[in-house]
Amino acid sequence: MKLLICNWKENKTLKEALAYKQKIESASFHMKLVICPSYPLLPVMHSKKYAIGAQDVSRYEKGNFTGEVSAETLKSIDVKYVIIGHFERELYFLENNQVIQEKIQNALKANLKVILPIGENKMEYQLGKTKQVLEEKLESLLLNIPKEYQKNIAIAYEPAWRVGKETKINKKEIMDTILFIKKWLYDHEYPNNPVLFGGGLTTENVKSLSEVDGFLLGTMSQNVEKVLEIMQFC
Repeated sequence: MKLLICNWKENKTLKEALAYKQKIESASFHMKLVICPSYPLLPVMHSKKYAIGAQDVSRYEKGNFTGEVSAETLKSIDVKYVIIGHFERELYFLENNQVIQEKIQNALKANLKVILPIGENKMEYQLGKTKQVLEEKLESLLLNIPKEYQKNIAIAYEPAWRVGKETKINKKEIMDTILFIKKWLYDHEYPNNPVLFGGGLTTENVKSLSEVDGFLLGTMSQNVEKVLEIMQFC
């Protein structure tokens, strides 16, 4: 069963969120759907039709850290998933691998499922360093994860240079990269973890990537009609 993650980012008011929820709940679909709204909207987005996820989590378990939200707090309101290490967090908030790793550990301890986006930037892609970049990221973040938590991690291959842009895709290139990630996971005892794809997706190129385990939608996820269309053929 495919996994579809809808990352709303810093968008949608309460009224808009409830209208979106109503349309999703009236639809019929056969996939794992996760909606990731901003923090204030999490409690009102609960539904039996899908799971809810957070777009981030604190690197600290608890304490005097104004503005942060702990993994335990998210768990207490029945959040099931959390996106950690998104390219925009690295770009705008200067998160490094150490911070990302601490967030992953806190989330897993709270029994949250982690969506981990990884990908190369445009220069790395042009220089043919995609697999090198991905391998370094995977080794930095996943080699020390306790075995009992490994099943709760999904990887999203999301090239940074595609985020927020609708660009043509090279299916062969993307599938080759996803298979590279799957092989790394298998070789390091992550045999059944899903590998998603994200970055500049459209309804058309989602259809062309039917072999992928699922998708991480950003900008497109904010359009409920496009999400409903994708859910019909996933």
